[in-house]
Amino acid sequence: MNLRIAIVTITIVLSALAAFAMTSTPQSTAQKLQDAVTADAKHYTVELENDIVRVLRVRLGANESAPRHSHAAYCAIEITDSSLKEGDGPTSESKAGQVFCDATAHAPRNVGKALANVLNVFIRVVALFFTQQ
Repeated sequence: MNLRIAIVTITIVLSALAAFAMTSTPQSTAQKLQDAVTADAKHYTVELENDIVRVLRVRLGANESAPRHSHAAYCAIEITDSSLKEGDGPTSESKAGQVFCDATAHAPRNVGKALANVLNVFIRVVALFFTQQ
């Protein structure tokens, strides 16, 4: 039952993010950047991909960086604790098991001392719903 609640919650959040994305400028910076896997196959791998969902695994070693890329609306599930930083911004500390949802363009850098391991989940059904409206 908890899995169903989590899936419904993620779907609702992704729906809201997709609706927000639909109101943004058509040629925003995020849309001009490459997908994470295309931009950085060393750190981003496809774990599962079908008509409903796309799951990416992110493995960013200590002191490693990913090139700037974009993500459509997604939820990230932290597999390990991590300390990531974007440019000169603040360090984002995450704990294993933490979940957050976003749509972003970024170039994360692992400033921690261990591997940052994350699953990014993209629900395609939500994206298809909003693109067909």
